[in-house]
Amino acid sequence: MSMNVRSQKDTPPQSGAYVTDVRSLHLDAPTFRMLLELQGPSLGLWRAAEIAVLREQVYEQPVLDLGCGDGLVTSYVLTKVEVGLDPDKKVLAQAAERGIYERFEAIPAEELPLPDESMGTIVSNSVLEHLLKIDAVLEQVARVLRPGGRLLFTVPTEAFSTWLFLPSRRYAAWRNRQLAHRNLWSVERWVYHLRRVGLEVEMVRPYLRRELVYAWDALELLQQIWI
Repeated sequence: MSMNVRSQKDTPPQSGAYVTDVRSLHLDAPTFRMLLELQGPSLGLWRAAEIAVLREQVYEQPVLDLGCGDGLVTSYVLTKVEVGLDPDKKVLAQAAERGIYERFEAIPAEELPLPDESMGTIVSNSVLEHLLKIDAVLEQVARVLRPGGRLLFTVPTEAFSTWLFLPSRRYAAWRNRQLAHRNLWSVERWVYHLRRVGLEVEMVRPYLRRELVYAWDALELLQQIWI
């Protein structure tokens, strides 16, 4: 799912309701073909869904890409990002080649070195589900977002484990260990943790359908067998 979350600093509290957007996602054919060539069939399929949902969002400057990795996904969404953050210096070197980032911070997300209320948008693609210190990270996100600023993030939910190619709890546990999934939460649990730090969910957008996860996992298994 993707979540559109707004900082509630200096704004009236919301009713607690949020919108679930279930429209179909679309990605242009040239981008999809390029992703398949660069990432392979399984990861290319997954990245295509992420890019399609992220392209629908509005990004107010300045932008922080939290957990930017090699910058591939963001480079298909934005042409300018003020800060890219990732603790892995090797992937930051790859991200620099994208030509969209103004500067980088090679530190963990819970140690954001940015001033209070300095970011208009924080985008984080398939990152938060991996973090051990998730509450500390969300506190930092809330701190550096300016009033009305937005956190836009994508994560798989707890449904991921039930949509895999092999319907086995043991297999799902293995796959989640392989992917370092630590926070496979329901929408309600994400809402709870976000509200604790003053962030209000405005929209939830499902983008990982059962069929997509099933196909991704089947392709992953085939690639592992053949490789």
